[in-house]
Amino acid sequence: MTHLVAVVSITLYLLATALFLLQLWRPSKTGRTQRTASICCVLAFLLHSVTIGLVLRDPSFFALENGADYFLWVSWVLGLVFLIFRRWFDYPMLGAFIAPAIVLFMGSSSYLLHQDASSLVSAGGEKAGQDLVVSLLHGVPALVAVVSLVLALAVSIVFLVVERRIKRRTALALEAGGLNLQLLDRLNTHLVRIGFVAISLVIVSGGLWAVMERKSVFTLDTSVVSGLVVWLLLAAILFVRLVLRWSPRKISRLTVVVAGSFLLSVFVVLALAGRMTHVAMWS
Repeated sequence: MTHLVAVVSITLYLLATALFLLQLWRPSKTGRTQRTASICCVLAFLLHSVTIGLVLRDPSFFALENGADYFLWVSWVLGLVFLIFRRWFDYPMLGAFIAPAIVLFMGSSSYLLHQDASSLVSAGGEKAGQDLVVSLLHGVPALVAVVSLVLALAVSIVFLVVERRIKRRTALALEAGGLNLQLLDRLNTHLVRIGFVAISLVIVSGGLWAVMERKSVFTLDTSVVSGLVVWLLLAAILFVRLVLRWSPRKISRLTVVVAGSFLLSVFVVLALAGRMTHVAMWS
């Protein structure tokens, strides 16, 4: 049942992506394509939520150590934020980037769940109480940081595409959606700030936990190093924006590089390696 609901949800997200792309290149005068894509997104998110509920019913889910639970929550929060954004930004290009990102995280979660299926049989939920506190202080800010970076990446790409099309004077269909470069730039700024604050909380909570557990505050595993690197890079983005006053185009390009590199490292570490590298620190 869980597998069927998840597959249908992913299919609807993909259908919504195709409709968003169709609306971009062949705008519907009646708005039917846009409305259909929106309906697909809503239905996909509802089934996505059902999938979350079904998975959480299994206590062994909390014993996973390969990042499947993390990817699943990232995909769900992305869907939630996207639906909220669509109340203000009814624009197909954002959907054309964010909906595939949701599918990517959902698919990665499914892959990791199936990869670790054998360990789920013997895994128990005895760490649930301890992990709840850890999730609130460390996992939730990490989740917010990743979602912010995914959205910042999508918004930055959209900014660069829209700017290029406007310069070529082929953006009439894009302008009809009511979205402008200033709005995209302001949204990008807010997302980077949120991501910076969230990663700061992750670093602080992780350090406090290590001190309380009498463990090393800094190790050379990829999760700790990548968190510190991304924190520095986001600080650099805010510095060049607020202090050096870089142009929105340069900021968008820098954001694409930073967010894209971080997300790529996440998939390399979790999806290819098959587990979270600093799980050993929590044992």
